[in-house]
Amino acid sequence: MVDPKFSRYYLEPFKIAGNVYYIGDKKVCSHLIDTGDGLIVFDSGFQHTVHLMVQAIWELGFNPKDIKYLIHSHEHFDHIGAANDFKDLYGCKLAISKTGAEIFRKRPELVYMDSNPYPYASIFTPDIELEDGQVITLGNVSIRCINTPGHSPGVMSFFFDTIDNGTTYHVGYFGGAGYNTLYKKALENDNLPLSCRQQFLDSLQKVRNEPVDIVLGNHPLQNDTLEKRKRMQNEPGTNPFIDSSEWVNFVDTLTEKFNEFLAAGN
Repeated sequence: MVDPKFSRYYLEPFKIAGNVYYIGDKKVCSHLIDTGDGLIVFDSGFQHTVHLMVQAIWELGFNPKDIKYLIHSHEHFDHIGAANDFKDLYGCKLAISKTGAEIFRKRPELVYMDSNPYPYASIFTPDIELEDGQVITLGNVSIRCINTPGHSPGVMSFFFDTIDNGTTYHVGYFGGAGYNTLYKKALENDNLPLSCRQQFLDSLQKVRNEPVDIVLGNHPLQNDTLEKRKRMQNEPGTNPFIDSSEWVNFVDTLTEKFNEFLAAGN
């Protein structure tokens, strides 16, 4: 039985802009895109919070059975945990980067499933293994998938357009902004090379110049999801998620902080 304390992480779902919605919780982000010909969801979160995601989808007026693609940003347990539940219940196709799929097959310990507080979570078998530069199209949405390894070997970032009140905005989702996995000791324990740290920096530069107007987060703290939502509620008519300067600031700030992390000898 799921520990009821996990329900405390519930966050009322909401529209970010256009056809993009937040269906995650207070700990891990998940997003839904209504393509007009079915739904696409980014990340399935923890297995033990699947009930929160399903509730969020219904609350927005959508049917989980209409999910066609469930695309994962990377292969860690807190982002892929409910994938099998969604496929078993609703028949959606599960996608992750080709490298992430290789981790599932050859290095499953790097999913960190033993850190999951719920003992029944499981690694999924991908229906789609995404290549660098691949485009997934459904309905009126085309998502460009870009390899951005570092946080984990299989991280991917995603870019697509949404239309809000007649204006087209470019949406960016950096798939792995944390560097808790890049301590020397962590890399040693995972039997991964120190070059993963340079990969992280290279990945940030790879996507820095994307013309992003709306930044999606991997975890709410990474793009101030909760604070922006409060502003939307308290200041009707404003949308702090729409900010063409945020992406470059996000990349540059993360780069600066990570370089400080390296300089400190971590």
